[in-house]
Amino acid sequence: LSGLRSADFPSKISEDVWHVVESMSLEEKIGQMLQVPVGKLLMPDGQLNATALDFWINTAKAGTFVDTPGNSIHGRYAWYAPQTLANLTNTVQQVALASGSRVPALWAIDAVRGSSFVKRATMFPAGVGLAATMQPQFAYAAGRIAAKDSRAAGYALAFAPSADLGVDKRSGTGFLGFGEDPAVASIMMRHTVRGLQGDYKTDRHRVAACVRHFIGAGAVPDNTLFEYHLPGFQAAVGAGVAAMEQQHRMALNGQALSAAPFYLRKLLRDSLGFKGIMIGDSAVSSLRAAANATDSVFLALNNTSIDISAEPSLFADVVGMVRSGVIPEDRITESVARIVQVKKDLGLFDKPFADSSLFPTVGALQDVEVARSAVRESLTLLKNSGRALPLRTDDRVLFIGAHLNSTALLGGGWNVHRGGPTRLEAFHDAVYEGLGHSVIQGVEQVIGRTAMYHPGLSLDPGATASDDDKVIDMLVRKARQSDKIVIGLGDPPYPSNAHVTETTDLSLDARQLSLVQRLSTLTNKPVVVLLVTSRPRILHDVATRASSILMSYLPGIHGGLPIAQVLYGQASPSGRLPFTYPKHEYQARDTIWQSQSLEYAPQYPFGFGLGYSPMVYSNVTVDSTELRPGNPITIRMTIHNQGTMDQREPIMLYTSQNFRTGYEPELFRLRKFDKVEIKAGMATQVAFTLKAEELAYYNRDLVRVIDPSP
Repeated sequence: LSGLRSADFPSKISEDVWHVVESMSLEEKIGQMLQVPVGKLLMPDGQLNATALDFWINTAKAGTFVDTPGNSIHGRYAWYAPQTLANLTNTVQQVALASGSRVPALWAIDAVRGSSFVKRATMFPAGVGLAATMQPQFAYAAGRIAAKDSRAAGYALAFAPSADLGVDKRSGTGFLGFGEDPAVASIMMRHTVRGLQGDYKTDRHRVAACVRHFIGAGAVPDNTLFEYHLPGFQAAVGAGVAAMEQQHRMALNGQALSAAPFYLRKLLRDSLGFKGIMIGDSAVSSLRAAANATDSVFLALNNTSIDISAEPSLFADVVGMVRSGVIPEDRITESVARIVQVKKDLGLFDKPFADSSLFPTVGALQDVEVARSAVRESLTLLKNSGRALPLRTDDRVLFIGAHLNSTALLGGGWNVHRGGPTRLEAFHDAVYEGLGHSVIQGVEQVIGRTAMYHPGLSLDPGATASDDDKVIDMLVRKARQSDKIVIGLGDPPYPSNAHVTETTDLSLDARQLSLVQRLSTLTNKPVVVLLVTSRPRILHDVATRASSILMSYLPGIHGGLPIAQVLYGQASPSGRLPFTYPKHEYQARDTIWQSQSLEYAPQYPFGFGLGYSPMVYSNVTVDSTELRPGNPITIRMTIHNQGTMDQREPIMLYTSQNFRTGYEPELFRLRKFDKVEIKAGMATQVAFTLKAEELAYYNRDLVRVIDPSP
């Protein structure tokens, strides 16, 4: 091991960790590289299977376990409380410490929007909602609270945050990331990682963050990959992220990622300087890029720096491959040293069990208030003609739509389960047992009386046109007796696994569109539309028929009250779109940073959003007309709140070039952003400093260059 222990080893491995690694047999080392789903430890009735546990600890010698039983078909409960999860993780930990390699097990959990698979844990808006706040402190808070809630249940590694850039709006899991823009994504990534990890080497209320998913962009040139998709991962590495998850079953420009040394060694380790553990699937054969499963594992271990296999069965032949000399044992030792180092850094050798003192803090009111504030700051007003919003508390308002009276629909995916609650669990929000607020509950808290509500058209796909006609006739009669109508539109309940929810149709359900059309035509009343969607849905004529449109993304189960507060003007909306909102299906991949030669005519552009108070920008000045390396410029402006409400205003600095020598210039590129509060009738000055180096871009040879063009 003398070569591995040299200064050239990619991680800083402490002497006591080397002592542990050197004492391990080859089988024990390979076991550390296995990640076992919790479902493999359970009997059909949800109880822990002692025989299976003995196999995975003593025979396979597995070092990492992942997930909660609530995501397994054998889960006994829909949603597991931290105490119940702690019983499970502690039991497995006790066996791991008493037998096998006697190295503490690492428990991992998805926590991409709070530790939402732990019952009562505070759930935050989905990533696109956090990005819409334009306030990175909410990303930090979401990470910090998720870490604490995960540790209470015995989980020390969190699969979060998601650095996947949301280019294709049809993606089933795009809502987990921070939208389409590299600048927003990078800053949110950095703060989320810091929130999750803090000083995780001493603070036992923090976890190791595992950024997902390196690096998935499909068939794009490498310079495009580096320029737009890489910055989020680069920001996470700069923040000291402890782990990275490989994009599963992914081919990048035709090459299976699990077998790609350029991406998983040269780029990740050498260029970015990532020193943590890499979790991958090593399933090259599933892409027909290897002869069989054994060949898949060989390619993954030989070509890349994958440390932990998310598919433990694939590693069955590794012992023989090492002993026959096909795979050097040093390659195994390299990974195991990184894994054991992270376990030591997390304090698992000293405090391997769940922290029961944290049980009372899970779902603490102060945490819920932070989540509510994040929702409030994320709400994005897309239209407000005729001042339909804000509502007055004495307005007679007819509220329509299941999305207004369901915390399950506010939560969407990665909420209780990866796909959200089942239809049975979501019925009357039973699974939440009173946790959270629906929009209607929030409205009633704001106005102090019972809201006039109707569920509208059934979400049951078996409903007939005749059923719809009867409901709409009744709603028209009710609406004519009202001052305004608020309709909740959005996604149906569905599993959020990407292969299930990739869509070729971004349109809202035709029946929901018809409801808006007929009510606006037959009542002549102002119609306010609240969108509860994981992605931008094609609005068709809703964009013209609705008086006001408020985007809430997937706010989570604590979203009802802040949405009601914004509807009634207790706060002014201040969110901004973190993605380009398409008008037509063919625009699903349009971005603010695409080539100037391409059409950009969306329903709403990236960064769009209104408030209740009109804001006027003036006195925009630049202190120099020359921008060159070593000579930054400062841009100043005055922003005047000409309304009657205090307003939090996001300010965004974009650049655009007339041309780029030999390359197509971007339409616009967001370089800086900030958010300031401006009191009603007052003005404030804002300044940004811009460096020429920030306008550098990757050329065809993957070299960053600064173009002399204006």
